[in-house]
Amino acid sequence: MSPLASTWAAEALAVFAKEWRCELRTRIALNTLGLFAVTTLVVAGVSLGPLGVAKAQGSALLPVLLWLILLFSVAAGLPRAFVQEEETQTATALRLCATPSALFCGKLLYALTLVAGLEVLITPLYVMIMNLQVARPGLLAAALAAGGFGLAAGSTLVAAIIAQARSKGTLFSVLSFPILLPLLILAVELTRNAVVGDPPGMALPQLLLYDASVSIFGLMLFPVVWNP
Repeated sequence: MSPLASTWAAEALAVFAKEWRCELRTRIALNTLGLFAVTTLVVAGVSLGPLGVAKAQGSALLPVLLWLILLFSVAAGLPRAFVQEEETQTATALRLCATPSALFCGKLLYALTLVAGLEVLITPLYVMIMNLQVARPGLLAAALAAGGFGLAAGSTLVAAIIAQARSKGTLFSVLSFPILLPLLILAVELTRNAVVGDPPGMALPQLLLYDASVSIFGLMLFPVVWNP
């Protein structure tokens, strides 16, 4: 590995480690994501549990509900990825210490671990509470992995855009909707295929293409957003 690549990787890992040190000190994102997801899951389980929807309806409805829980949980916790830099006055230090691409990748890696942990926590509970029969567990895991990556990448980019705005919560909802809507459509379709046992079709390659596109555009746009 060249010295330049080693320096870039060290910067990205340093940002990732800094994010988790700050998170473990405050636990704001962890508590927000966990409490929102569990509360929503319990409400959905009581209202639409195994006796709340017919089996045929459940195959169509429950994959949508799973991704809505994940989406709103992420929207509640991940926007602080860059907001805290402005609140704690550390944004200038980060601009001086890390290149924009390394900073974006470090923040993205932090968001990925949060989303992955959320999916590992929520999905088994959701399957048990809803008595959801999954015909192809491997395809469900692929849908969660690809969809979770897209959620993390899109949310990280939107969080960077709104970091210096006043009404951050409102802006996140407005800006993330057009960015994350294609992801949700593809992730729901792929999850539904996993539940009923259908092949992935074009949903999986399209979802992977979405992930790659959001990551590339994020790397291209982030220097402009971060250094206005």
